[in-house]
Amino acid sequence: MTQAAHSPSIFPATLHEWERVLTKALLRAEDGNADPIRSFEITPERLAFFCGQSREFAEEAESAFKRALVADRNLSLRLQHGSTLDAGAEVPGCIAILALSLLVDTLIDGDYSGSNEYRGKLRQWLAVDRTFMDLRGIAIMWEALVRWLDARIDKGAPFRRLILPEIPKTWTHIGYTKYLSFPTRRDLRFLERLIGRNPKLAREPASLVHMLDPQISALSVSVGLKNAFADFRVALRSGRASVDHRFWRLVENARSAAGGQTYPLSVLQMEFDEDGRRQYRLRAQTGDILFPRDIGAAASASVLLDSPNLGPGARRGILFFQSAGLANWTAIGEPPSGVIPCHIAVAGRHERQAKGVVLDWEPSGTWLVTRAAVAPGKLNDLLKRLGIHNARENLISVGLVDGVHVGSSWLGAQALLPRVDGARGSVDVRRIGEGATGDLKCADGRLVATGPVEGRYVIGDASGAWSRLATFVACAEVHAELGGAAYKSPLHAEWHSIGSERSTGAPDVEVTWDDRPYEYQSLVEGLYASSKSGIGEGEAIALIDRVLGSRSWDFLRTLVETTFLDERLRLRWRGRMFTLGSARLEPARIGRLDCVIVSGAMPARLEQDFRNTVSLQGGTPFRRLSVGMAPPMLGAIDVDASKLADALGWAASNSNSAPSGRSGEGLVQTDVVGDGYITGSHWDWTRGRFRIDGLATGPVTLTRLVHPGGRDHDLYRVVGDHTRTFTSRHSAILDAHAQASVPMFDQADCRLRRLSLEGALPIEIARSLRRLSVANGGACEDGWIYQVAAQDQSWLTSLLPGLISGINATGTVSASGQTRRGRGARRAMWINGNFAA
Repeated sequence: MTQAAHSPSIFPATLHEWERVLTKALLRAEDGNADPIRSFEITPERLAFFCGQSREFAEEAESAFKRALVADRNLSLRLQHGSTLDAGAEVPGCIAILALSLLVDTLIDGDYSGSNEYRGKLRQWLAVDRTFMDLRGIAIMWEALVRWLDARIDKGAPFRRLILPEIPKTWTHIGYTKYLSFPTRRDLRFLERLIGRNPKLAREPASLVHMLDPQISALSVSVGLKNAFADFRVALRSGRASVDHRFWRLVENARSAAGGQTYPLSVLQMEFDEDGRRQYRLRAQTGDILFPRDIGAAASASVLLDSPNLGPGARRGILFFQSAGLANWTAIGEPPSGVIPCHIAVAGRHERQAKGVVLDWEPSGTWLVTRAAVAPGKLNDLLKRLGIHNARENLISVGLVDGVHVGSSWLGAQALLPRVDGARGSVDVRRIGEGATGDLKCADGRLVATGPVEGRYVIGDASGAWSRLATFVACAEVHAELGGAAYKSPLHAEWHSIGSERSTGAPDVEVTWDDRPYEYQSLVEGLYASSKSGIGEGEAIALIDRVLGSRSWDFLRTLVETTFLDERLRLRWRGRMFTLGSARLEPARIGRLDCVIVSGAMPARLEQDFRNTVSLQGGTPFRRLSVGMAPPMLGAIDVDASKLADALGWAASNSNSAPSGRSGEGLVQTDVVGDGYITGSHWDWTRGRFRIDGLATGPVTLTRLVHPGGRDHDLYRVVGDHTRTFTSRHSAILDAHAQASVPMFDQADCRLRRLSLEGALPIEIARSLRRLSVANGGACEDGWIYQVAAQDQSWLTSLLPGLISGINATGTVSASGQTRRGRGARRAMWINGNFAA
């Protein structure tokens, strides 16, 4: 052992220092977990752990703790009368003495044949010549600790409540300690032997309870174990047994001690893509595992079968999916509470019984899954037919999920509030401290509010079984820097030629700062907070879907075109990654005025920082709200771009480059042949969108090809006069219209409107247009729109010949183009997990 291991400096030297260490380790609500305390585990190994040391330093930790106790002249008086150290706002002044009482109880290994044995062990451990007959002070200090914790929590401090057990009236000295001390070494050895003989018990909580129930009262185990087991049994049978329950934590420790592996929780998500096709994503510690259209393979994966939350349900042959939106659903092992519909998946062995219920099923590998979400009333009939009587006897993980993290807090946007996962029955929500705002409540496991939420709240069940401490903030924090592996992937290019110079001016507009909030500002804040290291397409859509539903992919594309996000293809894997655009200044013109516009991801705090900095430098900032779903356009006049960029810490560009060429040669194609790929969907010319049923028809066909194993990107193949293949959905739609000589946009009133239900300009062209027009385009309520100044129409027509109705070959507006309106009002609708026209 090293010299550092023997050094007393690595452990507290005084009782007051131990008080601080033990308060932080035992009483504070760490990571939002504010579950009430019902037991304590104090051993030499735990003392070392509390001090940040490994278990081999247990002996040194125990010795340091003993030295601090013996050095206290008032130790005997404290044990008799309950007098404490100096209590304050951060320490109760009694937890160190109470930890002593718990440690001694653990050392006698759960054997309470007589009170004198406890006192003898106390005297022996301290190595002092005292009888310790009067230990009433221990009970007094337990009650004082309860009062101190309650007072601190009521002031908003992050502490956990202590639930004192009911004790026999005659146990007035060490009664609380006897019931609160758990587990003992004998408890651990008992379960270690049990699980060593039958390892499956550690995976099946219902079987373990069934085996122990008739005999545990007669076993030679501690009172703490008996009480913990009784509480766990009730929780399991009522569907409230948590993986954090003190009995199940003992089971996990016993499995580890017996040489078994402890398995983490698993997350299985069912996602719907742009065409309404399903895929399943299993999240594991080693990374995401994708199962295209095959929940049977996902449910058979060992990481899921062995997980404590989904494993029992998967082995039973049934899983349930609940969602906060339409495009992303998360698996749970038991029927969801409340009245929210869910999807159901059952193993193939249940096919005959499942099809006896009036539900629409579709095959998914060796399993079946419902085509549409199922109302709660159908669940009981299905479970009865399957012969499943213990569907709720699973372990749950109670916590806040599906929200947006802002540091250690949550974003308090009304539409993006987290869900209380694992909650059963009534859930109480209470403000704590000062400054909390927002009418926050919990309904059917979901946090709801009538407006933005800010401040600290305690969320817990009415019976006090669990509690979570949560802090909400109104805006995202600014990321000091952007980086990560995702930023190293190349951008997804859609247009080859960039190089022509264009510096035309946008029409004269009033240069003012419009400080009104825009419609989807909270969603933009949520995406900014979630994307510091990049965000996957599934995660981005799951977040956007909660607000926009069927327009989620349109909004995601809009954020790319307006530079808020950059689109990147995952390397050697299907799907896309999105990274935040770096903040930068670009040159532009409004009428005859030179100006700069802002590109990149701009949350509310960066917007305000830009405004203040421009004003300090004597310039005039402007903020123009967009016509559609896009964020506002920011810019400034009368400023030096380089000085402003230096003050903000941003980049500045002097380039006026814009795309050149024509669509036939300018669109970026892929060299991937796609052998073995299967058809996922095809373009329907009559509906102006992709569909997954029927056959591709027409003189020009557009087909989406997918890798059957999900191990590569989707391909979009256009077959007409030329056969071209793209990884970009929008490039393929544009090329198909060009080869079919079908206009994709029309022009009116300096606005370009999309005629089809899907499609957009290439990213490079759309970003040039926003600089030239000083306005953001993209998705809007009735379709898709871009601002196009009159002097830029000929340039745009040369890039996209024949694709814009209302502009003739010379780029001038035809008579019909002055009044023509597009068919953008035809919006795609999402119904029961599918698009419908």
